[in-house]
Amino acid sequence: MTKIFKQWHLLILLAILALSLQSCMGIGDNGQFKTTNVNNQNGSQNGLGINATDQAKFSGKIYFVSGGNLYVLDGADTTHTPRQLTSKLEVHDPAVSPDGKQIAFIARYPNYSDLMLMSSDGGNQHILRSGNGKYVINPNTGLWNSTHVWYMQPSWNPDGKHLLFLSDLGKSFINPGVDAFMLDLQVYAISLDNPGIQQPQSIAYAVYGDGGLRDASYRPGHTDQLVYTGYKYGGNNTDQLIQIYLEDPNAIANHPYKYHAGASGIEVDPGVALTPDNPQIANHEPAFSPDGSSILYTRRENATQTSMYIMPVAENITADPNNPVVMKKALDPYNQSSKLLTDEYISHPIWSPDGKQVAYIGYANNNFDIWLATLVKDPKTGAYSLKTDSKVQLTNANGLLDGNSRPCWTP
Repeated sequence: MTKIFKQWHLLILLAILALSLQSCMGIGDNGQFKTTNVNNQNGSQNGLGINATDQAKFSGKIYFVSGGNLYVLDGADTTHTPRQLTSKLEVHDPAVSPDGKQIAFIARYPNYSDLMLMSSDGGNQHILRSGNGKYVINPNTGLWNSTHVWYMQPSWNPDGKHLLFLSDLGKSFINPGVDAFMLDLQVYAISLDNPGIQQPQSIAYAVYGDGGLRDASYRPGHTDQLVYTGYKYGGNNTDQLIQIYLEDPNAIANHPYKYHAGASGIEVDPGVALTPDNPQIANHEPAFSPDGSSILYTRRENATQTSMYIMPVAENITADPNNPVVMKKALDPYNQSSKLLTDEYISHPIWSPDGKQVAYIGYANNNFDIWLATLVKDPKTGAYSLKTDSKVQLTNANGLLDGNSRPCWTP
């Protein structure tokens, strides 16, 4: 009997130890998450947990998508209750205007998406540009092609009057009726005074068929600079190169005969690579610091690991982007990158408005969630690192936060 008692006593102690470790690691709902029932796209409800501990405190508002609906979480709200802003739409890519009064976002449907705008309280929703189209006969091939359009990832100009966005609408202007080989997303811009313009301004070109562009945003305080991720194949046409670029958004408009879209070897774009053309390492998802001096980004180190880095911004490189000397200079800050974190999956990192924290999509316990961490900047070298033990899970979304969700953080 004594031996059996000791065995059960040992098992109980091991169970308590396992629960304690889970608590320390942020695994499981152990009381640190306050759960609120939220509506899903299928009409059901699901518990969305928000970390209520002091370690998960933040300033400002974080906008995120769960179950297809847009929510905002106010760091000053002591109830830790997210507020729902949309319903009956499949929402993606929220972007809040510089004055905090409007939100641009994407409403996605099976064959197209709409670029939409609403007030920051969720009211006055309206479509800026609809991607709804139809199927037409291609006179060259006799095949049916789609005129539906995809809009994605809106981003605000610092002036608050213009929007960047990604789209495949270039297929309609360059070769009408063709719905193959021309579907890559490129960067465009519109004025909110004339959002329905037939042909929006081309901002950045992609090599057709090579993967397109992503993650475009203006450098804070600089309407003449923007950053984005570019996808293209290398010289052997088998290894895809995923790099971060800096560009003058007005270069194409100012030099329409110098820069042009096209296939590999034909496309000429004013973007300057900030990261090397190494097919073994993918650098993507750039995000400017609030003061515009640094870029937060992710790097796919290998098939099972992703890291988050920070690097300085290269200066004075967009005026002469194809100059070999300039191209070499643009890569120098990459060698000053500071690694912040490595994990199985990290995506869409963003800065807090005060530049003291970062948020990102992380993967743990078979779920995607928003995580927070505190930044530390060395006063002598300017290098960044993460504060020890500051990494903390903010949401417990129970599988409803998609890995491609793009959170937005405002004051």
